[in-house]
Amino acid sequence: MPAITGVEFRQFSANHQNAQRNWLLAKLNTDDPAFYGIGDASPMQDDERVKNLITGFVEKYLKGKDPLESEVHWTTMYQDPQARGGRLATTAISGIDIALWDLKGRLLGQPVWKLLGGAHRRSIRVYANGWYSSPGTAKQNAEEAKVVTGMGYNALKFYPFGQHDYYKISLEELQLAEDRVAAVRKAVGPHVDILLEADAKFDVMNAIQIGLRMEQYSPLFYEEPVSPERVAELVQVRNKVDIPIATGERLYTKFPFAEIVEQHAADVLQPDIANAGGITELKKIAIIAEAKHITMAPHNVCSPVGAVAEMHLDASIINFEIQEYHAEFYTKHYFTVLDGFARQVDGYVELSDAPGLGLELNESEIAKHPPLSKVTSAGGTVRGI
Repeated sequence: MPAITGVEFRQFSANHQNAQRNWLLAKLNTDDPAFYGIGDASPMQDDERVKNLITGFVEKYLKGKDPLESEVHWTTMYQDPQARGGRLATTAISGIDIALWDLKGRLLGQPVWKLLGGAHRRSIRVYANGWYSSPGTAKQNAEEAKVVTGMGYNALKFYPFGQHDYYKISLEELQLAEDRVAAVRKAVGPHVDILLEADAKFDVMNAIQIGLRMEQYSPLFYEEPVSPERVAELVQVRNKVDIPIATGERLYTKFPFAEIVEQHAADVLQPDIANAGGITELKKIAIIAEAKHITMAPHNVCSPVGAVAEMHLDASIINFEIQEYHAEFYTKHYFTVLDGFARQVDGYVELSDAPGLGLELNESEIAKHPPLSKVTSAGGTVRGI
């Protein structure tokens, strides 16, 4: 069996109308040049710090080791350091873990979904994000939503609130938000799922007020109505609002998700595979959720590597809800920096039988799109009270 020898990095950028993003890929090498694995370790900022963490983890814990022992490697990287966890550390672990699974699949000649136990589904339902103007007029968002459904999507998510609302929302802004949601619902009809993003911005009172106004538009779920820092606040909103509650993109490892499940604080969990612990940890989060009949809708602002890794996970879990998918709203090279990344058709992405994740680096395309010195993400920041 080839042994792990070291790690290299690839970085590139892309944007859509609401955000500019950089992505960080980790290429885990072995002493057989034919076998390597590719992982997504994109922190959305602090890339150099994550690269240093990954290099240190590989040198200290993985060099010379068997890549098939990914569970052992994950546990060692998490438990051995004096300070456990935190977003940057778990992002580093995530990138390595995804690369290990990709490498295992290449070594064994099997797709990752099969190594995870098989596919409950090969067609992964996705919802569109990144398609809308924020903030836009109700009419503008409605017209944009028609374009999205015309592309085949049967589910779409958007952030209908103003860009300067934190903690509280004025009655005027609340009415504008409702107008946007009402217009989008009218535009797409009753059989397309609408998902509401709140970006963890509001306090309990305002989150409940918003939710009560939005119930009549039948959202699939209400995402991060409050910050996940205090589970009791999620419980308060869930008990008052008749919309399923989703949360998790700002939580890392299985432990906070276990508390959310125990407290019946959410209906849908949204860990991000590139930040929360990789394929290994998201599979465990899914199992914890399954025990309480809670579903999974992984958060995804990933590179194609992270997006495909999430789809392999989605295939393998019984409690899959829906997968976030920005891909077609980024600049076009998002589909060319890695070979093998599939487009959605009629709201679904088909998984292949290719070994590992089924992706290959397109080095020339990556080189054409270097990371940006500064990135932005309108509406995506949490501010304290």
